[in-house]
Amino acid sequence: MKIPDSTELADAVLSGEIAWPLDPARPYDAPRICPLCERRMVVKISPMAWEAACSRHGLLRSEWLER
Repeated sequence: MKIPDSTELADAVLSGEIAWPLDPARPYDAPRICPLCERRMVVKISPMAWEAACSRHGLLRSEWLER
């Protein structure tokens, strides 16, 4: 899958437009469904981080959510 250059997903999450975590009971889970368009995302999980990519709204990485 080609990941678009869009940062719409990351911008929405990091600005607070979308409440994060999506499931408060599982705050460290990688999202499987895009909260903007409800399409399945491609998720890559490593021992220390995850990366989720929506084919329409771009990439979101767990390291960006760390405060």
